[in-house]
Amino acid sequence: MGNSRNYDSYLFDCEVNTEPVLISACLFGIPCRWHGHRPKKRTKLLERLKKKYVLVPVCPEQLGGMPTPRTGEKLKGSGAQVLDEGLRIIAPETGKDVTRFHVNGAKYTLEIAKIVGASKAYLKGGSPSCDREGVTGELLKRNSIKVIRVP
Repeated sequence: MGNSRNYDSYLFDCEVNTEPVLISACLFGIPCRWHGHRPKKRTKLLERLKKKYVLVPVCPEQLGGMPTPRTGEKLKGSGAQVLDEGLRIIAPETGKDVTRFHVNGAKYTLEIAKIVGASKAYLKGGSPSCDREGVTGELLKRNSIKVIRVP
């Protein structure tokens, strides 16, 4: 068998001892975004990143317990306000407070970063969790993890 690998090359086709980075799972084309549709895979970005890093996909909303599809809430403020001031995230379709899902997902994402030793995260912009100014982005930054926003 030798050293040949039979894995998806986006995740594992990298140099030995390559640094791990977190990356929003939706950037792989995984249908984990709020609407549940398969998003466009960011092939060029993934090709560039996999040359330098081991890519560790995460979806903070799913990690926090939210289903897919789910409500399409917007963050009216910042992740810092959610974490420090008690700003609530309300689902516009239902009026339900979904803040705890975003906070829990951020904590689990941070836990994964610590487990794998990631010091960077490439997160999808525009999300109340993943955006650099979202709940997960803010928690990662507070723990010395560089967050790069992917439009």
